[in-house]
Amino acid sequence: MNANLSTTSQSTSGIATFRRRLLRIHGTILMLVALVSAVATTIGWMTGTGLFGFMQQNPMVWVGLIQAYLLMTIIAILLVIGSGQANTRKWHVVGALAHCPPLIAAFSSLDVFASMGVGGIVWVPITFHIVFFSLETFAALCPDSNN
Repeated sequence: MNANLSTTSQSTSGIATFRRRLLRIHGTILMLVALVSAVATTIGWMTGTGLFGFMQQNPMVWVGLIQAYLLMTIIAILLVIGSGQANTRKWHVVGALAHCPPLIAAFSSLDVFASMGVGGIVWVPITFHIVFFSLETFAALCPDSNN
C-alpha cells in the first residue's frame, strides 16, 4: 500500500515539477526576449540604425511596441512568481494566452511578411509561439495523478 502512495506522490510531484519548471523557463525566456526587444526598438527609434531604424521616421510605431514589450515583461515576471504557487494552472492559462496575440498578428500578416522578403523566416517565431502555446495548454489541462 505504501508503494501505491509513493507512486502517486512521485507522479503528482513529477507533474508539479514539470509545471513549475515550464513556468520558470517560459517566464525567463519571455522576459529576456521582451527586454532585449524593448532595448533594440528604442535604439532603432533614437538612432535610426539597426533592424528597427525605420522607427525614427515613424515614432508612433515605437510607442506601440515599447508598450507591448514592457507589458510582456510584466507577464513574464508574473509567470516566474506564479511558478512558486501551489496551484499553477491559472498561470499556464496566462502563459498560453500570451502567445495568442503574436500568433494572430503573424498569421493575419503573412502577405506583409512575404512582401518584405521575410516570408520564410517568419515561421521561426510562429513555430516558437505554437510550441509554447501547446506546452502551456498541456500543463493547464493535464490532470493531476490523484484526481
